[in-house]
Amino acid sequence: MRNLRATMLSSACLMGLGLFAPAMAEDVSAVSGKEASATDVTEVVVTATKKRETLQSVPSSIDAVTAQTIEKLNIQSFQDVQKVTAGLELNTADGRGQNISLRGVSFDPDTGASPTVQVYWNETPISTATAFRGLFDVGQIEVLKGPQGTLRGQTSPAGAITIASKRPNLSFREGTVTQTIGSLDKVNTQLAGNLPLIEGKLSLRVAVLYDHSRDGVENIINGRENSNMSHGARASLLYKPSSDLEILLVHQDVNNRVVNYRPAIGAPLTSAGQAPGRTLTVADHAAIAEGDADFYNNSKLTSLNVTWDVIGHRLSYIGGYQQTQDASRRDQDFTNVISGYNNYQNTDLKAQQTTHELRFESVNNPRWNYMVGAYYSRSSFEFQLAQTLSYFYISPYGPVLTTEMTGFNRPGNYAKGYALFTNHRFALTDKDQLELGLRWQKNESDGNSYISVFGNVIPSVPESQSYRETKGWTGSASYRHTFSRDLMAYASYGRGLRPGGLTSFVTAQGLNPAYLSYKDEVTDAIEVGVKSKWFDRRLTFNASLFKQDVKDYIGRANNVYVRVAAQPNEPAGPGVGGSYFYDAATGGINLNTNGDVEATGIEALVAWAPTANWSTQLNLSYVDAHYVNALLYCNDSNNDGIPDEAAPFVQRGRQVSVCPSNRGLINTDQNIPGKLNASLQSEYSWNVGNLDLFARGLVRYVAPMENQRNGFRISAYAPVDLYLGVRQPNQKWELSAWAQNLFDEDRNMGAFAQFQGAAAGGYLSSYFPDQRKYGVTLRYNFGQ
Repeated sequence: MRNLRATMLSSACLMGLGLFAPAMAEDVSAVSGKEASATDVTEVVVTATKKRETLQSVPSSIDAVTAQTIEKLNIQSFQDVQKVTAGLELNTADGRGQNISLRGVSFDPDTGASPTVQVYWNETPISTATAFRGLFDVGQIEVLKGPQGTLRGQTSPAGAITIASKRPNLSFREGTVTQTIGSLDKVNTQLAGNLPLIEGKLSLRVAVLYDHSRDGVENIINGRENSNMSHGARASLLYKPSSDLEILLVHQDVNNRVVNYRPAIGAPLTSAGQAPGRTLTVADHAAIAEGDADFYNNSKLTSLNVTWDVIGHRLSYIGGYQQTQDASRRDQDFTNVISGYNNYQNTDLKAQQTTHELRFESVNNPRWNYMVGAYYSRSSFEFQLAQTLSYFYISPYGPVLTTEMTGFNRPGNYAKGYALFTNHRFALTDKDQLELGLRWQKNESDGNSYISVFGNVIPSVPESQSYRETKGWTGSASYRHTFSRDLMAYASYGRGLRPGGLTSFVTAQGLNPAYLSYKDEVTDAIEVGVKSKWFDRRLTFNASLFKQDVKDYIGRANNVYVRVAAQPNEPAGPGVGGSYFYDAATGGINLNTNGDVEATGIEALVAWAPTANWSTQLNLSYVDAHYVNALLYCNDSNNDGIPDEAAPFVQRGRQVSVCPSNRGLINTDQNIPGKLNASLQSEYSWNVGNLDLFARGLVRYVAPMENQRNGFRISAYAPVDLYLGVRQPNQKWELSAWAQNLFDEDRNMGAFAQFQGAAAGGYLSSYFPDQRKYGVTLRYNFGQ
């Protein structure tokens, strides 16, 4: 029934294409000719420096995912971009808390800090969560590595990802329909149509998406299955009244609904009173929570780009507006520790952000090109939390006395950002180029959050501390030398800044305010690299070495024990090593941390075209990212400075224990990622009569990981995607059969015990890669 409904909706969308189809010509040779050049990675044009340049000429490490690559590899979700970019980790988490890691520098969205990797949609910054909601009719995605401290709206220490939607065509009526049907109820329908309203001056492009899929996890208690459904539309209007003025307005509206249960492994503790149940393994892909696990998101994005060329200069405006709503309802008794009990958490977040950027720059001066600009952003949000609070356990696995704990933020909260920046490019000689950039920014925020329980309203911080202001300088410098048309070497420096702030929703009353604030984070990075082509330009080899020093990296310490009554130099307590028992009424709390981090590594790209009908590309990344003598909040039951969860005790003389650390940075799954990761893609095609047959493959190597929570090793795995198909040589249509994770690689990505009060369930909560999927995709191009 689900497939029937999805197919009917897809068919209705297909009928909508008739609005464009009658006026569309059948010849697509112009499109195929343009796309053919994009198969050569060395000729891909990128906008990483806010200028249109070939990938080979930019003095920094960049991965470009073109529209053709997106179509060839059936990339239909933002998370799939990590398959073709080694060293990039895109994590959907458990329906909330989506995050991005690049060059080993991870990010926990629960910190409330700005992300380490900023996402841009048509050059306007958007939230990370919004980026994961729907991917359709994309022109190009660029992954910029290293600190972004000068050229773009918001500074970010690890990198940036830019998503550019396809632009309207002023001259031709054209369109595309793509239909995918596969296993696990996979249905993806994408439609796009382009209609010039005034030829050469005004054009409209409309794109529509419907997507539904499952990940193979089924809840064996309530019968529900994990699923992900998105539908949305986009309208783009391009107006070019003259050769020197261009206006592009884009609006997108996407709705996303997710059912996401955490799978479980292990067996129940029947000896402790839990009901008998089956033993679960990774292969079962089973969840056992009794309640809901539902997440909803609506995102509305609008961007306005205006460029005006006048007297050898260009004046540009980039404006953006983002409005999002996130709501969730989930049972946090993930492993059904207490049968018949739902530990519900309900959240509702409404947020909006407005950004403005103005730039004035010279164009095509032979020796010196300069740019000056200004940036402003303002954001605000409304947040409500309602959560079951278990305050008394009659028995470890029996009935629970509960009340409702609510959380909310103060009305009128806001965050603002201001920036002034400049960039200068000098052609020192015909072969040497120097580029310098500088940015001053100011960030301010004013807001507070509150917890209400048993009639008491508890602010996160005193109202006098709710306002925060940060000022700082960032910048960049690069030098490149062009030895020949096919060989360039470069060195670059970048500085990134993430403002500090206040930790929200901390329930420990009397805690020293120093624990509630976290410092500004500053990143300094150097990179040296080479970009080259060999063997009659059929082989591309690019490589870079980098080192990033992060001062006061913003991390997260979850469920740490607290003892508010602690005093400096107090006598030894009753616990092992002189520790003291924690405040049981408070329980564990979540705090942000600061600690210095070092990340070093090497990145490489090898693209080879042995023949005219065979191409292959290898991306490699080796990264070592770890703390450097950092003092981090922790749980330390025996006062030895080594984190452990043996008992709820706190180091004497401290309200919260601290432990020195040189460990690697962890991701959302509490794993320390492996150092070497790779992505290999290849295509071979051959002509048979009036058709082209092709075979494509994509292999992603994921290095072994260490699970920080439980201290076990996760072995390496390499999921394989395979595509077999046929197409017309002019690419008017293409039909492919595909399999993702062909060999059904399964891994326990990090299991941990779920607690309710002092009782733990026999089952462990875990994470798995998606199951094998297979299906067919038909793509048909109309017009020119």
